[in-house]
Amino acid sequence: MLTRRMPAALGALLLSSWAVPAVAVQGDGGADACDDAYVCVRAQSPGTPASVTSGEPVSAGSTGGEPSCVWNGHAWPCHDSELGWFNSTDGCYWRQLSPQPPAGDPDWAGHQPGDGAVYEVNCRGTDGSLSTAPRRWSQNPPPGYGGGIDPAVVARQAVDKMLLTGPRIGMAPAPGTTGLVGMPVWMWTMVSPTTWGPNTTSATAGAVTVTATAHATQIAWSMGDGHTVTCIGPGTPYEASYGAHSSPDCGHTYTTTSARQDGGKFHVSAVTTWTVDWTGAGQQGQLTLTRTSAADVAVAEAQAVVKP
Repeated sequence: MLTRRMPAALGALLLSSWAVPAVAVQGDGGADACDDAYVCVRAQSPGTPASVTSGEPVSAGSTGGEPSCVWNGHAWPCHDSELGWFNSTDGCYWRQLSPQPPAGDPDWAGHQPGDGAVYEVNCRGTDGSLSTAPRRWSQNPPPGYGGGIDPAVVARQAVDKMLLTGPRIGMAPAPGTTGLVGMPVWMWTMVSPTTWGPNTTSATAGAVTVTATAHATQIAWSMGDGHTVTCIGPGTPYEASYGAHSSPDCGHTYTTTSARQDGGKFHVSAVTTWTVDWTGAGQQGQLTLTRTSAADVAVAEAQAVVKP
């Protein structure tokens, strides 16, 4: 038999539906399938796509065995003996001054003693650092002060009940087969309340009930070859009738084989960004979360083996 590389145009024609009777992919049908085909497309890199793993929801948990409050995706002690009580809506510790400033002090912001209170405030930065903010007057204690139930914490409890996950990965060529260099790859997720949303759940703590609604906003696919594809929607599931056309909304084309990768496969990770809007106890807020799934895919360079 004569072996030569298959031109890209011929490859696109022969593999227009990933299942053409005159073409067999060795590894899918084995040597016998190649014997019965006029043109045999042989995978030049070993192995087949492997398992798909899905990220699991992560709870904020607790800090040092004490009740924890959540802000900016991290858990902090709800009370500190020196700093006071943590406010999950602004990421600051509030401590009521004792004694309070005298009447006429600028810290009262034009109010009189007995009308609300003045607090010392220390705020967490996005990197977790702590800095002292100007003293603040407030008519009422901030959320969570004095051990009161913080609606933002209850909102996280509602999110934990949702069991949000990363994408349920769908790809074409399908798992268990070997993709080819230059052929379009389709990516998508099955749409469900836990993989794309919307997902609405309520949680109650004491007299506080919070209702939260989560919906995915995008999936960032890291393809393992140095490229990242960001898809705003869940993607379009592939059907054989689409042939070799590219995905209309979420696809990629490999230009190299996975032969030199660990295990002969590209490691693909898919990170879903979730937005959660919550309301409760006269307050409202928004959380941003991510969940990750992964898959390993094999990509081969096609060669045509033409029988004389």
